[in-house]
Amino acid sequence: MKTMKNSRSNPDEEYHESMINSYILLTEKLSWQELFDHNQCLLPFSVEKNIDNDVIDEIIDYFCTLEEYEKCAELKKLKESKKYKKNFINL
Repeated sequence: MKTMKNSRSNPDEEYHESMINSYILLTEKLSWQELFDHNQCLLPFSVEKNIDNDVIDEIIDYFCTLEEYEKCAELKKLKESKKYKKNFINL
């Protein structure tokens, strides 16, 4: 897991926050800078790593386990549209 700045100690909480942040960035609810200013933008992947279907599938799978199907549907639609950017830092 790639972190930028983190004072949290619970790995499960960190992973959950990173998945929420990924969802927020991919769906453009906040920009990279806005999210970074809000919570230092903990992410489950390197910010330079290209976003591909495997990355989005992992995020969708995570939200399915939480039964957050609205997020899953939004991410699936985004994945099918292929309108996501190259990597998280360029969002």
